[in-house]
Amino acid sequence: MPANNELVNKAFRVVLLGVEDVVGKKGMSPILRAANLPQYIDNYPPSNTEHGGHQLRYMAQVNHALYDIYGARGARAILNRIGRGRAKSVIEENATCANAVKLLVSPLPRRLKVKLSLEKISKEYSAQMGTHVHIAEDGDHFVWDDANCAACVDWASDAPVCHTTTGFIFGVIAWGLGEEDFQVKEIACRAKGDATCKYQVALHS
Repeated sequence: MPANNELVNKAFRVVLLGVEDVVGKKGMSPILRAANLPQYIDNYPPSNTEHGGHQLRYMAQVNHALYDIYGARGARAILNRIGRGRAKSVIEENATCANAVKLLVSPLPRRLKVKLSLEKISKEYSAQMGTHVHIAEDGDHFVWDDANCAACVDWASDAPVCHTTTGFIFGVIAWGLGEEDFQVKEIACRAKGDATCKYQVALHS
């Protein structure tokens, strides 16, 4: 059974590699020290779906360290880029997610393709990230509702901070559709005191 408070090895590895891809290998040491995670310096988890004791809060600690080092504006851009890169890695390495993304290039109507893909990917995401994501429709929009978001554990903020997830959702849809004529926005965040973290996907006509 997946641990409700842990990321699987592969999930946290992809997070760390995503940060490294943006800041460089030399930039990882100060970030991991600032995140109080020095045990991961030159020691990333293996690429498998076992649980290696990587707590959900570790992801939030990395995100918080980026805020501390680069400021809110810089961290937001970095985390969004990390999320998009994570989407690419997950699609390339995970057959379930790859098959879900294939729906986006199928001859189905655009809105239905996005809905089916989000539903499939959210299940795999939930299993790897120790959470439960529910996909809902709200008028013309889709809502990605994360009940146990790892990006903002033990964090208090006046604004949404889960930019990696925003980037991840955007990256998955953009990769499959081959275009970026849509918007992903975090509309509720547990760091702000909301019950769950919610992301609105708005498809432009």
